[in-house]
Amino acid sequence: MQNNFNPELGNWYVASLVLQVRPEYINEVKDKLATMPYTEIHGEKPDEGKLVVVMEADKEKALVSKMESLQTLEGVMAVSLIYSQRDEIN
Repeated sequence: MQNNFNPELGNWYVASLVLQVRPEYINEVKDKLATMPYTEIHGEKPDEGKLVVVMEADKEKALVSKMESLQTLEGVMAVSLIYSQRDEIN
């Protein structure tokens, strides 16, 4: 992930999501995702407007906030949580 995030240093939260995006907005959404820390695109079907995204954070509230922010991106029609995991040290 970006910015050398190290889950061994503390709490770690991860979520896998599927975004349904209007196909004409797919590149714009991908560009915005590329600017989000600890966020990666792991799969895509541009012609269907689907993106598989993984997000990480060191706080659960921060991860939820990041996921909610995806719903406000222009062209995003749906955000579906597929998998989540947490590893709490503190």
